[in-house]
Amino acid sequence: MTHRSRWVSAGLTVIIILGIGYGWRTAHYNSHFLSDTQIGGIQVGGQTAEQAAQTLKTKLANQSYTIEDHSKPLTRFTSREAGVKAYSSSQLKQMIAKQNSFSWPAHSVSASADDEQLSASAMNNSDLTALADQIVQKAAGTQRTATHNATLVYKDHRFMVQKPVYGTEVSVSSVKAALTKAIATHQSTINLSQAYVKPTVLANNKTLAHAKDQAEKLVKNRITYRITNHSVRVPSDTIGSWLTTSNGRISASNTKIKQYLTKLSYQYGTIHKTRHFKAHDGRMVKVPAGLYGWSIKVSAETPILSKAVLAGKPITRTPVIQGMGYHKDGSDLGSTYIEVSKPAQHMWVHKNGKIIISTPVVTGKPVSGTTPSGVWDVWSKQRNAVLRGKNDDGSNYASPVSYWMPIDNTGVGIHDSPWQPRYGGNWYLTHGSHGCVNTPPSVVGKVYAAVPLHTAVVIY
Repeated sequence: MTHRSRWVSAGLTVIIILGIGYGWRTAHYNSHFLSDTQIGGIQVGGQTAEQAAQTLKTKLANQSYTIEDHSKPLTRFTSREAGVKAYSSSQLKQMIAKQNSFSWPAHSVSASADDEQLSASAMNNSDLTALADQIVQKAAGTQRTATHNATLVYKDHRFMVQKPVYGTEVSVSSVKAALTKAIATHQSTINLSQAYVKPTVLANNKTLAHAKDQAEKLVKNRITYRITNHSVRVPSDTIGSWLTTSNGRISASNTKIKQYLTKLSYQYGTIHKTRHFKAHDGRMVKVPAGLYGWSIKVSAETPILSKAVLAGKPITRTPVIQGMGYHKDGSDLGSTYIEVSKPAQHMWVHKNGKIIISTPVVTGKPVSGTTPSGVWDVWSKQRNAVLRGKNDDGSNYASPVSYWMPIDNTGVGIHDSPWQPRYGGNWYLTHGSHGCVNTPPSVVGKVYAAVPLHTAVVIY
C-alpha cells in the first residue's frame, strides 16, 4: 500500500468514526434536551423528559419572587402560590421532538441557551388570579393615581381633547399579565410599575377625533321644550356639558340630563309649589302644596332627551308629564275646581269658570281634627260608604255616608253629614269633623254629580 493510500484510508476511518459519533449524538438528542436548553431559566440541557420533569418540579417548588413598589418590597410569593406547575413528561417529550437534534454541535459551543419560557398553560389560572387579587389589595394601601383615557372636554364654548393620564393604579388583570410575563422570563424581582393600568385611548385616536367633530355639530342642534305656555330651548353649552366619550365614542351623560330635567320640573311644575290662588271674591290667597299638581316624569324623559341629543336633529316636544293639572295655556287648576274656606266655613264649586254651588260646611275641629290646607285632588268617588276611625277619646267610630269623595292621602274627604244640626259659622270650633269637609245632605249630591274625578280641591 502506498503512502498516499494509507492517508486516504486513515482519513476515511476518521470520517466514519466522526459520522458514527455525530449520528450517535444526534440520536441521543432525539430523546434528550440540547445541552444549553433552559425552561423558565432552569437548566435542563442533556436531560431526558423524565429527568427534566423532576428537575423542574424540584426547582419550581422553591422559586421565590418579590414585588417591588417605588423601590420598596411590597410583598413576596413563591411559584407554588402563583400556581406554577412543572411540565409533564409527555409535554417535555413534545418539546424534545420539536428541537433540531442535528444542530447539537452548535449548541455544544454556543454561549446562548435555548430558553423555553413557562407559558400561561403552565400556571394555574385560579391560583394566579387569587395571588393577583392579594397584590392589588396590598397596593391599595398606598395612594395611587387613577389611569384615564384621552377624552373630550367642553370648555369655553368648545371641545378639546384631554390627554390620557398614565396613572399608578393596578387591576387584577394587569397584575396577572405582569406576573405571567415575569415568571415566564424568570424575573425574580418584579416592579409593580409593570402592572400599571395603561390608557387604551390616546390623544391621537382617530375615533376620538371623529367624536370631536360629531360633538361640535351636536351642540349646535336646536332642542326646544313646550311646557304649558312656555318655550324653553336647551342651551348649547348645556348640551356640550352632557357630551362625553367612552373608548373614543361619543355618548350623553344620563346623570347630567336627569339633573337638568329635575331643575326644569322644579321650575315649571306645580306639585310642590305654594300657589297664589285667586279666591271667589277676587282676593289672592296663599295656599300650600298638596296632592294636586304636575311635574316632569324625569325617569321617562331622560332617555328620550338623551336620544334626541345624539340624533342631532332639531326637535320641539312636550316632556312626559305626571300628576294632575297640566294645561297647555298654563292655567294650572283649570276652570273647574272646588274652593273651601276654613275661616268662612264655606265651599264653592266652580264649573267651567262659573260658581254653580255655594254652601256652608263644617271642617275639622281644631286642633286634632284640623282640615289640612293645600290643593288636593278628588281621586275617588264612592256611593254608600262607611267611614271608620277613632274619636278624640280613643273610641272607634263607623259613620255611613251616601256620598264619599276622598281628597288627600290621610283619609280626609268631602261627604254628607246627617248628624250635623247646623253648618257654617263657629260651629266647627266645638263640633268640627275629624278633618273631612262635612257637607249638607241636601247639597252634597249636587257636588258629587258636578265634579269629575281629579278635580282640584283648594282648601285654605
